[in-house]
Amino acid sequence: MSLVPSRTDLEQQLHQPWHLSWEGSEGLAVTLAEVFSGTPMNARYECYSATFAQPAGVQLPQHTYLLGSPAGQQWHVLLSPIGPDADGKHHLLEAVFHLERPTEG
Repeated sequence: MSLVPSRTDLEQQLHQPWHLSWEGSEGLAVTLAEVFSGTPMNARYECYSATFAQPAGVQLPQHTYLLGSPAGQQWHVLLSPIGPDADGKHHLLEAVFHLERPTEG
């Protein structure tokens, strides 16, 4: 298993319920709302981000959470609050991934 979710891992489970947990908590369900391409620093790297919608009334802080996918995979991911969604009903958390592309061979 990789240290972070791949863009494919994310895109295949878009708009699905994911699970966030942290020490001392059972965690909560969040929804993967969007996956975006980013701008890598050079051709050896890839960059993408994932935006998660929190349940109404919840506003979690920036933290390294254990992120669980609907398929049962888990990663430790730094998520940062980026404000409410367009409707103002759900606060959003974002993870940005910037990593070296796998070598072909």
